[in-house]
Order: sequence, then C-alpha cells, then structure tokens
Amino acid sequence: MWWYQTILLCSYGFFKEMKPSESFLTPYLRETPKNFTDEQLVNEIYPVSTYANLVALFLVFFITDFLRYKPVIIAEAVAYLATRVLLIWGTSVLSMQLMQVAYGVAMGAEVAYYSYIYAAVTVEHYQKVTSFTRAAILVGRMMAGLLGQLLISLDLTGYLTLNYVSFASVIVAFLFSLVLPGVPSSAHAFNTRHEGHSWYRQLGLQWKAYLIDFIQGFKNCYSRQLLLRWSVWWAVATCGELQVENYVQNLWDEIWPSHEHKIYNGGVTAMTHLFSSTIAVLLAFTKINWTIWGELCLAVFSIIDCFLLFIMAGTNNIWVAYCSYVLFRVIYTFLITIAR
Repeated sequence: MWWYQTILLCSYGFFKEMKPSESFLTPYLRETPKNFTDEQLVNEIYPVSTYANLVALFLVFFITDFLRYKPVIIAEAVAYLATRVLLIWGTSVLSMQLMQVAYGVAMGAEVAYYSYIYAAVTVEHYQKVTSFTRAAILVGRMMAGLLGQLLISLDLTGYLTLNYVSFASVIVAFLFSLVLPGVPSSAHAFNTRHEGHSWYRQLGLQWKAYLIDFIQGFKNCYSRQLLLRWSVWWAVATCGELQVENYVQNLWDEIWPSHEHKIYNGGVTAMTHLFSSTIAVLLAFTKINWTIWGELCLAVFSIIDCFLLFIMAGTNNIWVAYCSYVLFRVIYTFLITIAR
C-alpha cells in the first residue's frame, strides 16, 4: 500500500504549494489597500519568517518523530491557513509580521512532509518516493505560477483574487492532511511501555528514553564524515535558497517596477518548477552511484549557483535576472534531490 500513502502525501504537497499569489506577493503588499513601503517589507516584515522558521525547526526537529509525523503535517496546513487569512484580511505591519510567523512555522514543519513517507514505506521505495514527493511540490508551484501569470497577464483578476484562490487550495491541502494514514510505529524508544506507572509517569519515561535514543542516533549518524559533509551542505544550501526566495521579488521589482511594467513573475515560477519537477522525476529512475559522483556534483554546481547569484545582484536587465533565477533554482533542486 506504499503507493496509496504516497498519492495522498503528494496530493497534500501539490495543493499546499498551488498558491498563484506567491509569485506576486511583493506587488500585492505594495499596492492598495496594503500600501506597505519597501523599507517596511525588507526591514520589518520579510525578516520575521526567517527567525520564526529557525525556532520552528528546533521544535519540529525534536517532536516530529515523537508525534509520528501526521500531527506536524496538520500543524503545517493550519499554519498555511493562518498565513492566508492574515494576508487577505490583515492591514497593519503587525498583522503582516504575524503572517510571516505563521509562514515560518509552516516552513519549519515541512520537515514532517518529507520525512513522513520514510516511516510509511520500505527501504526499496525510498528513491522513488523521494522524487515523487519533491515533484509534487514542484508541480504545485509550477501550476500556481502558470495560473497566476495567465490571470494577471490577461487582466482577468487582481492580486487579491489570487490570494483567495491560494486560500481555497490550502483548505484542500488541510483536508488531505486529515485523511493521511497515521504511522503505526516508530524506530525510537518512546514506544516502550512501562507497566505499573501512571500515564504521565509513562510519558516522562518515554520522553527520557526517546531523548537518549535520539542523542545516540545523532552521534552515530554524524560520526560518519560523508553524512556530516552532505548534511552541512544541505543546511547551508537550504538557508541560502530560503533567503533568495524571500527577497528575489524585491530585486525584480527594483529592476523592473511592477507599477510601471507588466511583470512575469508567475511565468518565471512556472518555468522554473517545470524544469525542476522534470529533473526530480528523472532522478527517481536514474541509477548513479552518488557516493562516487555526489560530492563532485555538489562542488561544481554550488560554484555555478554562486556565480548566478552575483549575476542576479549586478544586472539591470530583468530577463537576465529571470534566467539566472531559473538556472539557480533548477540546479538547487537537482542537488537537494540527490542529497536526500
């Protein structure tokens, strides 16, 4: 039944990312009725999600396996719902900061989305489900970008309506999170029952056993140099990618102001994730020994991504910035997929 759980999880991943408003967040917040300034967006609003994500990651890191994944996935969906509500009806800087807190929590909880399937399927399916769950995210973003660009370019709707569409999609994702099968067991020690103790005493003993098991597993994993190097790269690369995603729309708007020109953020998003999802699916069926070629790929393509970031930061041509971003995201997706 591995395919059943994979389909449900991928459906959840698709709908939680099928948000056509995402590619137009900065123009939406700058225009009436929001009317936030560049300084407010860059210095007061957008940075909040970074710190919220950091705090959420620490919490999720410790509780995801203990709660057996599904509750954390539901919490992620609820956080995305809160993000949409605040984006649509919030009007103050404080409400937008709370929106960024909710968004940061959702990003932190995404760990459960990617790790759930490994507790639900057997080892022989790992490579396929890794690519499928990643592709579901990318296809959702691609469809969101395409839909948003079509609606804006054809003047069929405004940015506010895109947020309502995103809200509806997140509601569907929330429903999928509720019907996900629970993970019946875990590899960690908190499943051990301690007879003769009250329930709260049992819970305390289970937590203690879990933490001991967790720390031991952490030591065993990261005493392996290869795994440590890949993990450090993954952490640094993901940090960089999140910063690019957070501020790239501000860069585009500085190069090509949305109040003066037609913008193509949605089309760029769609193109980016079309290529990225194709790569993610192809990697599911590619037989390459990444223990031999993986580190070379990480080094070479990471350097290329660095050059692309410098090009984006220095250019005054919006099409150069768009193309550099597409290449940056495609390379990142390739590397993060093999890193998993």
